[in-house]
Amino acid sequence: VNFFAVALMAAWVPLIFVLFVLMPARRAVIAAFVVGYLFLPEIKFIVHTLPPIDKVTLTAFGVILGSLFFDGGRLFAVRPRWIDVPIVVLCLSPIITSILNDLGFMDGLANCFTLLFRWGLAYWIGRAYFTDWESTRELVLGIVLGGLAYAPLCWWEIRMSPQLHGQIYGLLFLSFRTDRNIFGWRPNVFLANSLSVTMFMGISALIAFWAWMTGSPKRLLGVPMGWIALLLIVTAVFCKAMGGIVLMSAGITALMMTRWPATKAAVLCLIVAAPLYILLRTSGDWSGERLVEIAGWVNPERGKSLDFRLQNENLLAEKALRRMWFGFGGFGRAQVWDDYGHLLTVVDGLWIITFGEYGLVGLGALLLFVLVPAMMMWYRVPTRYWLDAACAAPVALAVAITLYMIDSLFNATFNPIASLAVGAVGSMYSAATAVFSPGIVRRFPPAAAAAPVVSSVKDVPYAYPAYRS
Repeated sequence: VNFFAVALMAAWVPLIFVLFVLMPARRAVIAAFVVGYLFLPEIKFIVHTLPPIDKVTLTAFGVILGSLFFDGGRLFAVRPRWIDVPIVVLCLSPIITSILNDLGFMDGLANCFTLLFRWGLAYWIGRAYFTDWESTRELVLGIVLGGLAYAPLCWWEIRMSPQLHGQIYGLLFLSFRTDRNIFGWRPNVFLANSLSVTMFMGISALIAFWAWMTGSPKRLLGVPMGWIALLLIVTAVFCKAMGGIVLMSAGITALMMTRWPATKAAVLCLIVAAPLYILLRTSGDWSGERLVEIAGWVNPERGKSLDFRLQNENLLAEKALRRMWFGFGGFGRAQVWDDYGHLLTVVDGLWIITFGEYGLVGLGALLLFVLVPAMMMWYRVPTRYWLDAACAAPVALAVAITLYMIDSLFNATFNPIASLAVGAVGSMYSAATAVFSPGIVRRFPPAAAAAPVVSSVKDVPYAYPAYRS
């Protein structure tokens, strides 16, 4: 990498402080996470016993400091709830894993801080700053704006090849030589790979589509939301990572089914998809051959890639079951090696990485951390209110984090913006509980054409716009 990349990383925390000075704290948080994840260089500095120093950990650290300096005790106003237990278990499980594997307490503590900075702090920030309908709406619009900023960069790399990271930061990705077909290149821009780019663009497209469907808002930057959604959908398709495109389509379809035929069943299927897949794969009851055949029918290259991943999963899951509860820990101990010390497996999916390193305890905590807030939002908000302008943001985020969990079955693309969204959905579950209690829903039935939560529940204490988590 070049000097500019290192200098930008060194200056990022002070720049986050500048964001807190120039704009309201909540918008500074959104800008820091979106800009940091999308535009900072994909480099990492390793310091012994400390979390890896990269754009994820620097952003979380900078936002925490900025919030403490410029926003008083906002972070400490978060009330612990049962929904926070999974992230606590996930962050603490490496300590037990390291002790059981004779790696020492300090190794476990170092891994504990790594998980805390990678996911836990973003979740805490999400719980603190996105506690009402309007703040969550700002978060989803920030994600859409990030997608709009990325779209022209994606199209440039689709045409010219993924060179931006190399031209600006001095480091080219391997995809510069491999990810090309008749429709152009697969863009990387400033993320680790094209899979992450497609997934982010797909999520931003899904959110923009739902904002257009619900009219929340009707325009963004003076442009009708329908045109923005169309641009982001087309861009995601031309990013050409099949998994991200399929998940975007599935999410949009599931959301549309809440209107026609007015059912949340499809969203529930998405929520249970990841746990069901993991259960079947770890139990050995499903080999995945049929899925490989379907993928091969769509694209032979993608079918071979999926088959390779499933074969590696079989080997890794078989070894992980030897230390089922707390795993093998780090240093590649969860992977499969031959008698001569040669590595026999390639690990891709976040779920199998977590299962091998931290066992069922860590894997279960990861699943509950992501999916319980989504499930609670699905349960608490009645179907007829999913199309409400005020509810559009949290339900779209609930579907988005569910899609990220499904994507984590095959890739490790879970990112700090997703963790921030998990915290936001967790806080909004509390707000939804206050608004959509059975008595409130009976007292304020929806109108025939629409059910505006903003107006119908304005007399409910703390329901809108401010409900503290």
